[in-house]
Amino acid sequence: MINFKHGYHVLILFFFVSLVLYYFFKIDSSSFLMPFDDSYVRADGRMTIAYVKFIASGDWSSLIVPKTSHLSAPFHFAMYDYPLPFFSNFVYIKFLSIFSSDSVVVFNLYYISTYFLNAFTMFWVLRRLRVNVYLAISIGILFTFLPWHYLRLTHTFWSGYCFIPLWIYYLLLLTNKKPLFFKKKVGESKYSFDWSKRNIIIILVMLISSTWNFYYTFFFTFLIGFTLLSNFVYRNSKYHILSTLIFLSLAVAPFAGNMLPYKAYEIENGKNYQVGQRHPIASEVFGLKIAHLLIPVEGHRIKSFASLKSSYNESNDILFKVPKHGASLGIVGSIGFLLLILNLIYKRLAPSILVRLSQFNITILLLSTIGGFSAIIAYTVTAQIRSYNRASIFIATLSLLAIALVINRYIKKKFDKKIIFFIVSLLILIVGIFDQIPEKYQLKANQESKTEYLSDKNFIQQIESKFDVDNEKIMIAQYPYITYPESGGVHNMKDYSHVQGYIHSDKLYWSFGAIKGRQADIWWKGLNEKSIEEQIQTLQQAGFSGIMINRNGYQDNAKGLENKLIQLSGAKPMVSDNKVLMFFEIISKGNKVILPPVFNSFYEWEGEPGKFRWAGDNANISLFNDQGSSKTNNISFTLGTLRDRSMVIKLNEEVLESFEIKRGESTQHTFNLKLNPGQNILKFETMEPARSPGGADNRKLAFNIGEFVLGSHAK
Repeated sequence: MINFKHGYHVLILFFFVSLVLYYFFKIDSSSFLMPFDDSYVRADGRMTIAYVKFIASGDWSSLIVPKTSHLSAPFHFAMYDYPLPFFSNFVYIKFLSIFSSDSVVVFNLYYISTYFLNAFTMFWVLRRLRVNVYLAISIGILFTFLPWHYLRLTHTFWSGYCFIPLWIYYLLLLTNKKPLFFKKKVGESKYSFDWSKRNIIIILVMLISSTWNFYYTFFFTFLIGFTLLSNFVYRNSKYHILSTLIFLSLAVAPFAGNMLPYKAYEIENGKNYQVGQRHPIASEVFGLKIAHLLIPVEGHRIKSFASLKSSYNESNDILFKVPKHGASLGIVGSIGFLLLILNLIYKRLAPSILVRLSQFNITILLLSTIGGFSAIIAYTVTAQIRSYNRASIFIATLSLLAIALVINRYIKKKFDKKIIFFIVSLLILIVGIFDQIPEKYQLKANQESKTEYLSDKNFIQQIESKFDVDNEKIMIAQYPYITYPESGGVHNMKDYSHVQGYIHSDKLYWSFGAIKGRQADIWWKGLNEKSIEEQIQTLQQAGFSGIMINRNGYQDNAKGLENKLIQLSGAKPMVSDNKVLMFFEIISKGNKVILPPVFNSFYEWEGEPGKFRWAGDNANISLFNDQGSSKTNNISFTLGTLRDRSMVIKLNEEVLESFEIKRGESTQHTFNLKLNPGQNILKFETMEPARSPGGADNRKLAFNIGEFVLGSHAK
């Protein structure tokens, strides 16, 4: 596999990456004990630390679907409705957890290790392409210290882009004269599968890398599709086409396998239309702009460059609201990118490998740019892939490969002396690092993050010490009620702030993490609509032992709620060092949780409060009977549709009614339902699929339900 002729070159690469981290990013051994930079105070960063804890402390099933019993109390937390198909990425995090049980340390280890992994893979690929060792070291370092890397700290799973250089190298192998996975013995006319060591390693790398990051796999699959078309046109060899199809299957099949549990859950429980639904226009908002690639990084060391970037950002904020995401290629990468563009025009003057890299570059550019193929895919295939700006790291990879090959070819042709390679490589490294890393940026925890982290940690450990957590299940209700995921926060409280309870405790159970539209969220939403006296009583009956309040989530800094709880409990709360969190202890009186109806594959209520809601395909309502024997409940509702359709209503697969609904009309339905103990499914079956009504509404709508009344529950 990786056979370095001179091992000390690897040590040089390791040394320089470590030196940059230490000198420019202020990283030393003590830095690993605190969340890097502002990752803890930023919403996505805090949630990512929680994901790391899911993986580090969970069982193997958590590597496929992140889950834990310590969130979403009194229920369980599982990410089925918000897929994170990062299996091999999670396996790597699980491996790192061998070295520490602290999720923050594991988070930091993961992030820092990606700097070395990215550099090593780029170095290896450049050496395989016969690039001089000094130049390969220099470009490898610039590759891992792209602005994309350190500006993606809180989107940590995107910082490990180490497989992309390998993928590009494999695509180059696919376009060689000899088909990648096949060989022909001397004197024979037929090809046979080549079980060489190289091919076995490629297969293993593909199986691992395809579940590393689903966005990267998507972009890579698009490039494989282009390579398939290219081989069909230029090679016209069934073995080249077959090799490319094998390659495509190695990219798609493991990813599809990783998605199976998510899809199985969706089939069993209905689609959750309240989580992760994207509008096609998001592909434009989060699309790539060529200017983002070529304009300098924010806070550049040269004031005129920094001013240019600042001016550009201000104009974009006013006109387009296009997010800033660290796509800058830097000076060296930008030259490589322009060379790839020019090479499409003057390709007769360039070697074949540069032509291929140029083709890959224009393909990924046409896919990801605003107004490109991304918009067509979003409007016709799927809008779930929306952040096409993330393809910029593919363009950065291709650009740095191109500049390395051009410089290598030129020096070999003109000088062919090691000292020239050394001088040029050192100059590129110095200029590139100076250009790519802003002066003010560092990874060491900033004061705001450090203060909040230590305050939360001390406070939550104090809460845990109040209870016999080894012998009792202690559940803590967190206020204010916030939905999960992507709630956007409330008042001065950021999204995912509540996850600090889980991060800093090992044996407490927290209410945060109730997935929108599922039973836990519906239970908490219903609880939140009651008076505070009723809420406390319900929490006690459900088995909760305390309430933790985040004052930032209230306009009055939670003064009103605090006074009511003091009156009810007769005691003042514990308060955190930074005065943001407070805790009230309550007495647990049981474990009874009465569940309201859960609408599966339905959108949210519309019109007047509780008037109607639309259903998508495979819609059903979960009805719960908390008694030990059967009971009868009255139910009534109306149904309507945009298109004529037949309908069958079933309770636990027993047909209640079969009828026709006409467009523009509503039908009234009333039943006496015999509910078995536990969960009962009221299913609505129709052969007419859900369709978009057109216009700005891109939802898939089947029928609507309104005026819903069930026993004592009404909506």
